[in-house]
Amino acid sequence: MTAPLPPLAALRAFAAVARQGSFARAAAALNVSTSAVSHQIRALEAELRVPLLTRARNGTGHSRTAPTPAGLELLVAIEAALTRLGDACDAIRGQARRARPKLTISANGSFASLWLAPRLATFAGMHPSTAWSMRAIEEDRPDMAREELDLAILRLRAGTVRPPDALLFAETIFPVCSPALGRLEEPAALLRHSLLEEEHGNSPEMAWRHWLGLLGLPPATGRVVRFSSFNQVIAAAIAGAGIALGRAPMLEAELAAGRLVRLFAPRQLPGSFVFALHSRPGLARDPHVLQLREFLLASARGG
Repeated sequence: MTAPLPPLAALRAFAAVARQGSFARAAAALNVSTSAVSHQIRALEAELRVPLLTRARNGTGHSRTAPTPAGLELLVAIEAALTRLGDACDAIRGQARRARPKLTISANGSFASLWLAPRLATFAGMHPSTAWSMRAIEEDRPDMAREELDLAILRLRAGTVRPPDALLFAETIFPVCSPALGRLEEPAALLRHSLLEEEHGNSPEMAWRHWLGLLGLPPATGRVVRFSSFNQVIAAAIAGAGIALGRAPMLEAELAAGRLVRLFAPRQLPGSFVFALHSRPGLARDPHVLQLREFLLASARGG
């Protein structure tokens, strides 16, 4: 019957002393006390009934702790065994990484950065067994199979969401600016600043021309600066470059942090568009897809 192997900790301690040539340096490398290493070596030598190390002695005798012939034979075997163990562990970790499912969600660029990104990061931290990635796609309805998407957040005309898509939220539009612009209590103050506007297409609530008329002000087309994305509008507004037409709840973080302030409340308009969650067929292929879907719906409800 084969005798039991010595404890792995004792074998590692011996190999560390043999490599370092010092009990103290080995203890530091292993993050344990020198006395603990010394105790493990004595126990190992007692179990194997042979000296494994020659001890350095304060400037006399041996100048360095070194393995004896028996210790050298054991060191070679330990090093080989630890190398094989390390290789096996690396291989298993690699298999686990390859087996880790990678799931992808998409949204348009502004929604992805302003609303989705922090929530996806929070969810991913709660579910580390799954690798999530986010892609910015501007198409109204991306091809889920071609783009290899598991979930997509769609920007749809209000009233057009149909099952199995799930309404995430509708938008509300109102003026916002950086607090650095000071107190703007009357609509006439708008005419002293640049008016920042997203290229809005057929969305009158996103046009300053429409808002100026609602506020009883004359047109100010010469002061309107247009941008191709809502992200650009908000970046300019936060920098204090002018007044923007904000979209809630996409700006809730900027408003809560004080980077933007709302103007002329309670004046606001409903948005022409809503956001909805669309799932790739075969949703049950990974439970995390359904979990993220429910997480985002709860977040949109304030949960």
